[in-house]
Amino acid sequence: MHHETPSSTPPHLVAEGESSQNAPDFAGVVRPWGKFFNLFSDGTLIPLMTGGSVDIAPELPMLLMVEKTADQLRIGRTRAFVLVKSGEIESIKVDERRRRVPREAIADYIMHLRDQAQA
Repeated sequence: MHHETPSSTPPHLVAEGESSQNAPDFAGVVRPWGKFFNLFSDGTLIPLMTGGSVDIAPELPMLLMVEKTADQLRIGRTRAFVLVKSGEIESIKVDERRRRVPREAIADYIMHLRDQAQA
């Protein structure tokens, strides 16, 4: 699980009329069960959006060509194809010869890299 550690509870999560001193501290963003949640110091998990998922880069198509994935990750086209072929970046076969990368797979790959860096 990945954690980012900001210093305090976000103001929009403190009830009206309540002091943020009484609220649990924001401990980071976690992704159990494949969905993104805010994690608080008391162990509370709050979905980032209704249903517990977040729409990554909604301006992008649902499925990206590998070349577009390379652009988004700022890596070379060849490297992107290697990552797709190895399965490090999820892809979907759309016909006999072509694969597409779900836009969520970009975030999954980045989370994977961050988890590796922290290990």
